Amino acid sequence: MAGILTGETAGGGATAPLVGFLDEDHVIRLARALLHPDDAAMRAYVTGFFAPEAIAEKRWARMCAGLEQATHSPAPLGGGTEAVRCVVFRRGNIDRTFLAAHPNLRLIQRLGARPVGIDIGEATWRGIQVSCMPRPSLAAVAEHCLMLMLAVSKKLIQADACVRRGGHEPGDRGQVAYNWPGIDGIGRLWGKTLGIVGMGEVGLLVAERAKAFGMRILYFDDNPLPPELDRELNAEPAALPALCEASDFVSVHVPASPRNGAILGRREFEMMKPTVIIINTSRGSVLDEEALTTALLAGRLGGAALDVHQHEPRPVDAFCAMENVVLTPHLAAGSRLGVLDEIEMIFDNLRAVGAGRRAIHAVVEPRDRP
Repeated sequence: MAGILTGETAGGGATAPLVGFLDEDHVIRLARALLHPDDAAMRAYVTGFFAPEAIAEKRWARMCAGLEQATHSPAPLGGGTEAVRCVVFRRGNIDRTFLAAHPNLRLIQRLGARPVGIDIGEATWRGIQVSCMPRPSLAAVAEHCLMLMLAVSKKLIQADACVRRGGHEPGDRGQVAYNWPGIDGIGRLWGKTLGIVGMGEVGLLVAERAKAFGMRILYFDDNPLPPELDRELNAEPAALPALCEASDFVSVHVPASPRNGAILGRREFEMMKPTVIIINTSRGSVLDEEALTTALLAGRLGGAALDVHQHEPRPVDAFCAMENVVLTPHLAAGSRLGVLDEIEMIFDNLRAVGAGRRAIHAVVEPRDRP
């Protein structure tokens, strides 16, 4: 039996596409691939995405039930756009022009908690539902970022090694010996300035958590936050040079692209305080690791923590010998199987709207058309 999203022409044939996937974000690609379990290439992409873990076949079948025959199109949408009922995307613009070209659209599904790039008023006027799906995996990245900031500033790796290594005369029961190894330069987050390079989905989640630690937030982004959100977060937009000069921590959250390249390199490092700590949980290519190595070895920066690397897996190199560097093997988002929860909610919405019902998850409140 045809899936509930498969439309029919007057002659009974299927129309396509009905679900438009509008960008090449890796989770969007995964959602497309999950809808085609019998396609060898799609199945290989899914299994490769989750390796070394594995998706349970019963769960895969259950989450795709009713969507097996749903047709789709990657961006840009080709001909037959009048058939599109639902669009799924992470980055892009759903404006009046787009909506006018898709007269039968019934659901705009964004992967991300904010309605970035969506004309909510126009969608409301046209009777189109909008869902913006929060992403637990991105919250996990934000948590990891704060963990790395704490690990470097508190010298966690050195402190742990000192206790494990021993070499000190054991104290008497109940004796207090504060910092018995004599570790110097232990820092804190409270009262410090965090510079966020890229205030997108993860950057905002980091800012929310950093505020709870009593940090001041500077951020560099082409699209500043609304003033009321700046006030709520104790944040202010800044040019990149000003951010580099003022920050005690700099955390990078920009997507990798040929246009971006390395957004932090030798010039930016030279602007920074000698005590600054650099955090990268974005992509290895957005930070010039050679320049970072040089600056750290010269003592021009306070430390660094990287979850993403220019070469993955990372070779043993100068970073690995530095006590003021913390390295993790690209796992900030936690188990990749957690992404299935996000996609499963999207598929719930596709099923509901395809059956003529309201979307179930993360529906955005309607707005008046300007």
